[in-house]
Amino acid sequence: MKIGFESKKGDTGILLLHGLSGTPSEVEPLGNYLADKGISTLGPWLKGHDTNPRDLSKTTWQDWAASAREAFESLRQRCSKVFVGGLSMGADQALHLASQFPVAGVISMAAPIRIFDFRFNGIAFFRFLQWRTSNLTGGILDPQSPPHKTYPYVATKSLYELKKLMDHVREDLPNITAPTLVVQGRKDSMVPPANGDLIFKALGSKVKHLLYLDRSDHVVPMDFDREILFDSAFKFIQSDGQKID
Repeated sequence: MKIGFESKKGDTGILLLHGLSGTPSEVEPLGNYLADKGISTLGPWLKGHDTNPRDLSKTTWQDWAASAREAFESLRQRCSKVFVGGLSMGADQALHLASQFPVAGVISMAAPIRIFDFRFNGIAFFRFLQWRTSNLTGGILDPQSPPHKTYPYVATKSLYELKKLMDHVREDLPNITAPTLVVQGRKDSMVPPANGDLIFKALGSKVKHLLYLDRSDHVVPMDFDREILFDSAFKFIQSDGQKID
């Protein structure tokens, strides 16, 4: 397991997973905030990342899930209470983990389960016509934020793997019973904001919260409303998922 960031604080921990072609730095601001509050954190690299896009194209969504599961097991060895969270594809992985393992709670940020674009929905076909697409950078409106680090391009095969993961997570959602905080930027340029409502309604959790961030794009831990996110996430963890304000 390659670690992007880690803090060994209290007996409560949170696993934070990055998105497709991204880096742990996109969720690290939230990790740093929670670490300062005494929460143990772990932000691993998922397989195929921190190398090059061709390496990523050789991996599957199950490979990314295996990286997430390995990190979860590592954190569970030193924390009696483990929350899982992630951004974008990492949020899908967090939701997938929560459908399989007893987690203390889930923080899902900008998770895609539906993309309303014929090119993406037809990626199983289009991947044979076009090997790669543009990068997934951007997603931050705050000009004072550090740049969003991603690969310079993404193989269409990797997008096909993302779509398969999304299809799987839609089936997972009713099986998730842990308290869940669903976070979505209203100005998200990558994932349609309606995904927040779709996830919230499909969750099997009895305790769940939906937080829309009015001024934020896709990378919510680095955008304008990050302080709202940080405060809500800490209150969610502190209350065992019962409240966010």
